[in-house]
Amino acid sequence: MGAALANAGVVLTCKNGNGSATSNANGAYSATFKFDGPCAITASSGAIAIHSFAAGAGTFNVTPLTELLLSYLAGQLGTTVSGLLSGISSNATIQSALTNSTVIANAESAVVQLIKTRYGITLSASSFLTVSFTPGAPGADADLDALMAAGAITSDGQPAPALAAAAVAAGAAAPISGGSKGATGGTGGTGETGGTAT
Repeated sequence: MGAALANAGVVLTCKNGNGSATSNANGAYSATFKFDGPCAITASSGAIAIHSFAAGAGTFNVTPLTELLLSYLAGQLGTTVSGLLSGISSNATIQSALTNSTVIANAESAVVQLIKTRYGITLSASSFLTVSFTPGAPGADADLDALMAAGAITSDGQPAPALAAAAVAAGAAAPISGGSKGATGGTGGTGETGGTAT
């Protein structure tokens, strides 16, 4: 979104349990707790709130792209982003989808294609949910700058409304079939709001 969300409050609300952290000056955060994913992640600072999710232990970014990914997945699951986030702690279908690596990879690829089609921008990594990056460096951070310059991201770190609506529609056109198998979570989760996780 042009700059890391520094000193943001980060809250992880999981299938079972939750955790919290504060991001550093580079937007990186680390949270270690008894992990039973998936977890909804909300990073907030002032009026800005950006969402993501953690499928298991590891690095999980919180960026406008992860907000867009949630829009696509919400469309696939026939819900809204807020419905998807709140369902992480109680809805077995949502839990299964958000811990399925194939579902996640396919959704990321669809978002990458949507951005390329609408804005002519090719992202440096299709795995934008988990790729490590540094603010101000080439790669994933530069992708966010290009998207902001193109009007794909608003000043409050959200996908442009038309882009978010297109992601929901694209997801709805490719619904997730039931019965996908979830993965087992690890012992801790680490992520970032725009920097390299520790």
